[in-house]
Amino acid sequence: MSQDNHWQIIKLAEFERPSAPASTRIEQLVQHLRNLFPSSEQGTEESEAKDFPGYRDFDLAPAADALDEAWQEWLASDGTGVKFLVSPPFSGTAAITRAWAERHQLPVLQAPEAELFAGVDIKAWWQPQAAPVWVIDHLADYWQRQTNGLAFIRALLPKLMRGELGKGIVVCDSWSFAFLQRAWPVHLPQVYCFSAATEALLQQVGIQAPSKQLRALAARAMGNVGLALALWAVTQDDAKDLPAMPADCGDASAFVLYALLLHNGLSGAALQSVLPTLAADQLDVQLLQLQQADLVECNQGKWEVTVYGYLAARDFLNSRGYFMDAF
Repeated sequence: MSQDNHWQIIKLAEFERPSAPASTRIEQLVQHLRNLFPSSEQGTEESEAKDFPGYRDFDLAPAADALDEAWQEWLASDGTGVKFLVSPPFSGTAAITRAWAERHQLPVLQAPEAELFAGVDIKAWWQPQAAPVWVIDHLADYWQRQTNGLAFIRALLPKLMRGELGKGIVVCDSWSFAFLQRAWPVHLPQVYCFSAATEALLQQVGIQAPSKQLRALAARAMGNVGLALALWAVTQDDAKDLPAMPADCGDASAFVLYALLLHNGLSGAALQSVLPTLAADQLDVQLLQLQQADLVECNQGKWEVTVYGYLAARDFLNSRGYFMDAF
């Protein structure tokens, strides 16, 4: 791997957020207070352009090179089993891993239909797409937090860890991973992630700014390259600002945001199934309110927290005592 490539795979336990300059810590405190005590006027006006381009626009090849650097020998070996790659929201880890899989001509496995989550028929899912080496790009698509929604993944994980399904890379969203670590009693081995973004890495993906500004950006984005690119795009447009939580958000809003982060996005029907305590009309109101505040969006029938609203949503959930991811 080139010395100019600053992407690196590390063990999850080694991950550390970048430290922020003192001035940035003050700004983060101000933003935290803004999220906790928002103005009643926030989120009432719709912006003309809600999408700031940039956070998906980086070259995936150097990041895929880092996967080669870390796992080339393992890939060429005769062993079986899995390596888990934990992905913070908007980090691009799934896209990087798909690019790596394409490079090595490895299949990306299709998730089971939601109807199978309550069953344990792994064979019916596995046999049509069985391969000696493979990639799962979104483990969040293999379960739902509802009655019997964990049966499939509880049956799948032991088979993956024992190597019964060959060798593979499993990309798991960080919020989903944090929940599964609590809901499933067995410790997951071989867990990795990309190291936190450094000034050099932010420059490599195209952000040109003074060193202090890059350091502050890396800290504000919690070391997440995709989030850093999105935050940087906002700073380049004086007419734009990051969204904040509406003043009247409460438990129902928290339920919706947590469910969407936990499952890396859900369709309206799936969201209703994991939030049965919310009536359909109440859920619609919550989604509309959060959408108008630019905190959630619907893409191809799937509701997701927006990249620009992620920090506000995360801060809101943290203030209400929700269990957070490791990033």
